[in-house]
Amino acid sequence: MTEIQCYNTSCGAKFDPASNTEDSCHYHSGGPIFHDALKGWSCCKKRTTDFSEFMKIPGCTTGKHSNEKPKAAMKAKVETTKQNKEVSILEKIITPPPKPINTVELDRPSSTEPLISIPIKVTSSYDKLKAMKTSAAVDDGVIKIGTKCRNGGCEEVYANAPCDLSECNHHPGIPVFHEGMKYWSCCQRKTSDFTAFLSQAGCSKGSHLWKSNTEEKTVCRKDWHQTGPNVIVSIFAKHANIETSKFEVNQVYLKANIDYEGHKHFDLQMHLFGVVDPKVCKVTVSGTKIEITLRKRDALYWKTLGEDDSKEEVQEQEQKKLKVTTKVEKKAESDSDSD
Repeated sequence: MTEIQCYNTSCGAKFDPASNTEDSCHYHSGGPIFHDALKGWSCCKKRTTDFSEFMKIPGCTTGKHSNEKPKAAMKAKVETTKQNKEVSILEKIITPPPKPINTVELDRPSSTEPLISIPIKVTSSYDKLKAMKTSAAVDDGVIKIGTKCRNGGCEEVYANAPCDLSECNHHPGIPVFHEGMKYWSCCQRKTSDFTAFLSQAGCSKGSHLWKSNTEEKTVCRKDWHQTGPNVIVSIFAKHANIETSKFEVNQVYLKANIDYEGHKHFDLQMHLFGVVDPKVCKVTVSGTKIEITLRKRDALYWKTLGEDDSKEEVQEQEQKKLKVTTKVEKKAESDSDSD
């Protein structure tokens, strides 16, 4: 049997008359009250200042669903304020619309939809940069003469000679700057002079580190703007590697994994403000930046680009660094107290 609409206040559900019982419907038997910025229903005590919360207050009366539209009526209700002054409140018994439905949410696709790879195009400036690298015979697998050792505190440079295999005096810890003092976490030789800090001899011995094979996660500056049909996201990453970088999108989620400047890496994961057409999106890579063009599904104005998931990952990394530094500082303080 076809279901019919219930017009009990704040219900808005559809029901089958054959299964309509005395406890099928939860609704408000009274009318709305708006007083001193508070909103509520005359039939129950719950009050709120937020209109959305007011519309979500569950019905306090139980009964049968009704398909009869209530007649609009007006009556005055007198309430007493804290100052014992009588205030005449106009209470209107109205026919509210069916339970509000967020059409934006219903119409918004899920962010878990499969991601589609975005095609990449390069500009002439990118081609020129690539040609310059090729002509200079730059090879990421070759260590350039003059490259400085990456170990902390070591000042030796690569010379393509037997001395490159010499013992490396370095600091395996991290630099700490606390209350005007500068020192390495591994040896705690404190100084207030930055030049003296840089010239501190290493406290450990090992092999030189001429080239780091570990990926360095970074944060790139980004910006965005919109035209009528498009949203353009600009990511300022130089010398992007289009062979290893990846750009993906579905209707509401954007993901970018960018390798640039050797071993630097930047991740972007974003819940988009609006809905896009993944099949028409594109990526343009130049020598200095990357532009992701997202085609809007609807020609609507975007108030913001969206919510950046990658910020949480960056914050976690910063928190880890902060914890390490805090541990070192606490240890240094306890050592100084014992002295």
